[in-house]
Amino acid sequence: MKRRDKKITQPRITSPLGLCGIAVLATVLTTTACTAPPPAVSDDALRGSLVGVGNGSMSALVAAWQEGWRGPNPAVSVAFSPDGGTTGIDALAREQTHFATSTMPGSVELPASSGQLCGPSGPLILPAAVLPVGVAYNLPGIRNVKLNAGILSGILLREITRWNDPRIAQENPGLDLPDIEITPLLSDDDQDVTEAVTEYLSKEAGSEWGFGVSAEWPESVDVKVDTKPIAIASDLDDTVGGLAVFERGIIGSRFSTASLQFDGTYQSFSPDSVLAAIEAGNTASTAPGALEQELDGKAGYALAVKEYVVLCREYPHAEIAKLVSSWGEAIFSETGQRNANIFASALPPNSKTSDQAKKLIAAIVEGTE
Repeated sequence: MKRRDKKITQPRITSPLGLCGIAVLATVLTTTACTAPPPAVSDDALRGSLVGVGNGSMSALVAAWQEGWRGPNPAVSVAFSPDGGTTGIDALAREQTHFATSTMPGSVELPASSGQLCGPSGPLILPAAVLPVGVAYNLPGIRNVKLNAGILSGILLREITRWNDPRIAQENPGLDLPDIEITPLLSDDDQDVTEAVTEYLSKEAGSEWGFGVSAEWPESVDVKVDTKPIAIASDLDDTVGGLAVFERGIIGSRFSTASLQFDGTYQSFSPDSVLAAIEAGNTASTAPGALEQELDGKAGYALAVKEYVVLCREYPHAEIAKLVSSWGEAIFSETGQRNANIFASALPPNSKTSDQAKKLIAAIVEGTE
């Protein structure tokens, strides 16, 4: 799966302290540990810094989780470099970072030069957040448009070009759909959303889509090159008849969103509907230490980016293991997940997934001396 991740070169990390100056941290989420001494804390307090590398969509989540982690642990910090999910997992395999983040990490293939991910004990691949993805449109006065996957595929491939197309009208009896052009507005900058949408189309539209799952739009789909999603949102504001795909944080209450069809059932785009899909979804174990949070489209809206945190089961030093374990616990804590919802519009995995993740994280400390 093609991703335009950055390349990084770093020294091997062997201590949770003294991480300032590592090349991967040219752009970091926080540099607290590098720019100021930690506040006065007790001698037995948890202290130190962790490095993370991963996909850019995780930056706000890492910041939200860190806010909760630092509350009871003022002498800790996280420096996060948003260089891409594949780069992050590669860095973890090379022992150049303490944790990685990614979407759909089971599909990521490590370069042959990376070595074994997390050594003989292997990694923990844990679904830590769900970012709902909606199909937003600009049709003044028209709400609750229904689009099945075949129609959405046809719109993106320019096989369906007007809002009153008979195929759309058939799914929306009673709606006075205007005879205006549909203008797809897509960014090539948000690969996580692209991957989630193409996964949905591959599953639900089948041969009508025909391009498989990819982090990049096929050449037959018109995209705005080097354009941030926030700029696409401004374009949608100004384009009557426009259609775009965004994460929930961009959509907010700003745009109308289409109901999509999952397993033959239409589901509306809302946090409650996505939560219903999460709660009804299975918790699958794809490999030892690897969990998958499935979404049930019959129970709720199931188009979303699933964000994963990748940790190692063992670290070279007990101090590092203790820090990573505490960090992982903070991610799946009630405070961490609440912060993720408030600051990043993310929804939590279901309780079964969270409970299994916490048990795996608790075992990081054991046997790491």
